[in-house]
Amino acid sequence: MRFLKFLVILMGILIIAGLTTIVITIYNRTSSNLDKQSNISISIPADATILSQTIDKNKLFVHIRKSNGDELIKVYDMINGKELKKIIINK
Repeated sequence: MRFLKFLVILMGILIIAGLTTIVITIYNRTSSNLDKQSNISISIPADATILSQTIDKNKLFVHIRKSNGDELIKVYDMINGKELKKIIINK
């Protein structure tokens, strides 16, 4: 009987420790994205114009038109500021 009582108490402690770990992990993952601010430096040619910009799910999309009429979309990561993709729009 004492062994069963010990197992029940031990399992209860393990459940509480596991739930605490899950809650702390979820909190740290959600708050780390909200607290970070980053300055993103965008390099475009001097004769180019920015047509639009959009932010979606920690990504910055910048629509650019060059002086020769070519258009491209640059995708940046909002967390670290790195350029992820360059999408060239052919006409």
